[in-house]
Amino acid sequence: MNDRHPSNLPRLGAWAAKRMLHYSGLLALARHARSRVRALVLRYHVLTDGPSDVLYAAPGVCLPVEAFRLQMAFVRRAYTVVPLDELVAAVARGGKLPPRALAITFDDGYADNHRLAFPVLQGLGFPATLYVTTGALDGGPPLWMSVVRALVRGAPGRELSVAGLPALALGTVAERDGAARILTRALVPLAPADRAERLARAAEAAGVDLEHRLAGVMLTWAEVRELARAGWTIGAHTVTHLNVALASPAEAEAEIVASRDAIAAAVGAPALHFAYPNTGGAHRYFGPDTAALLRRLGFRSAVVSRAGALRPGADLFTLPRLGIGPRLAPVGELAAALERQRLAA
Repeated sequence: MNDRHPSNLPRLGAWAAKRMLHYSGLLALARHARSRVRALVLRYHVLTDGPSDVLYAAPGVCLPVEAFRLQMAFVRRAYTVVPLDELVAAVARGGKLPPRALAITFDDGYADNHRLAFPVLQGLGFPATLYVTTGALDGGPPLWMSVVRALVRGAPGRELSVAGLPALALGTVAERDGAARILTRALVPLAPADRAERLARAAEAAGVDLEHRLAGVMLTWAEVRELARAGWTIGAHTVTHLNVALASPAEAEAEIVASRDAIAAAVGAPALHFAYPNTGGAHRYFGPDTAALLRRLGFRSAVVSRAGALRPGADLFTLPRLGIGPRLAPVGELAAALERQRLAA
């Protein structure tokens, strides 16, 4: 019989051990102990009024506000929401974390974070961390990823040309979304000025008014200050959403310093936490050199885009976060994903 095959014996032994631990109560104790030494960080980008797509962000990073509201109600029942500062301090000193500790973060600085997320979190008394791309705030040049999406969605005809790159075939909405992903990944390694110039020329040739299409999608500094006064931590995310691992050391330092200093000037408090921009997910976006640079510039932590649990003694400059998008919108899916990360070996 297959169940008695020697290759199945280790599996059967593990199953029997878990059953014994479960009935003896030791498994529950082990889970409780594990909850005291692990924490989770959630990563959000965009909240929307409903299920429809928005022009300025890819569907994979968007979540309807009603789904977010249900998620936060679940989090209130199942986790202890704490400021990122508190988690970082506990990890740094190697001490115990609050039971089932969890921090909430948002990337980039979209206006919907203030308009939609803030009221939900404020009503629950939850703090959050907001990593802002400072150059795009307060009417600055739109995030280049938003520019790509608006350009590809708005360009007439069946083809889009961007200097130095193969022509992109345009068709249905789904095909245009695919073209936007291809173009985004191709533009990641470029210097910000070169990338901006290529996109501006392509938009002019296609007759797409990017400034009009993307007006008001980013936060104002007044809104950032309101969030900071309400207890949100404001972290840095560069000036132009630069991939700091691919940029020259001088360019990376200049963008990190400029974003750090802009935040300090605007909110009256130092920016001590950083999120590595990771556009497209196809390129290296952090490493030992970038972490060393952040330490030298006075940052206390940096977060990445991969999932995992925080533990005392973990590397403060590669802290994991669980990205939340449509796949994890249902509360049941989110709950299962969180538990997998928290209890992972």
